[in-house]
Amino acid sequence: MKDLKISVVTVTYNASQCVEKTIQSIVGQTYDNLEYLIIDGGSTDGTQRIVEKYADGIAVFISEKDQGIYDGMNKGIASATGDYLLFMNAGDYFADEDVVKDVARFISSEATDADAVYGDTLNELEYGTYPVRYDAASLGTKMCVSHQAIFVRTELLRSHPFNLQYRFAADYEQLSSLFLEERSFRHIDRTIAVLEMTDGATYQHYQESADEHFTILKARGIDVTSTQRSMMLRKRMVRWFKQKMPKCISYPILRYLAKHYKVL
Repeated sequence: MKDLKISVVTVTYNASQCVEKTIQSIVGQTYDNLEYLIIDGGSTDGTQRIVEKYADGIAVFISEKDQGIYDGMNKGIASATGDYLLFMNAGDYFADEDVVKDVARFISSEATDADAVYGDTLNELEYGTYPVRYDAASLGTKMCVSHQAIFVRTELLRSHPFNLQYRFAADYEQLSSLFLEERSFRHIDRTIAVLEMTDGATYQHYQESADEHFTILKARGIDVTSTQRSMMLRKRMVRWFKQKMPKCISYPILRYLAKHYKVL
């Protein structure tokens, strides 16, 4: 297991308010053969000063203007030297200090042929925190894994970089392409990461993200009319509750719904 090298990449831009807990969760991992890379888009808010505090635990730090988060992620792929790679967004963090060690042990003992190993997450919303169990079997039609909870062979990511024509759904386009190539996706029964679902580009631009997702599916000849309609109706309903109803009314309803739709 010690020979298996794991790379973790965090892409940042003006993330001084949330990046430190992400860094701490990664440099605090108990697995020794871990390579941590931070790709910064040229922050001006003090993010770089925070990164410098943890320089001893960071193998690569790049700070320069880029074309957005997926361009930064591609830079991380190009610079990584690990056997497997995971992306951890600024603000998100590993569930505990033994995550990488447990995943490396799983790959080395039970999933040596795996192209990707994914686990589960805890999703933090304004109205509660909910465990989410993923199943890659549906990747052909929906984003049913989180990139903060999936370790992919680095050589595969190099051959399938993020497509920069997509601003919000390039991660789905990439992972679903690997799935459709019948690459091996293995599930580890473990919580990998805690995700903040109250911020981030995809969360804030849910309409654009959904549109890109359905554009990808339509290009593959999949009829998404009914799925698109029901998803957007659900998202608009949630936004309406958040904007129009007081928290004392909306949050209990959303907590109930989140038991069935974990990422509302």
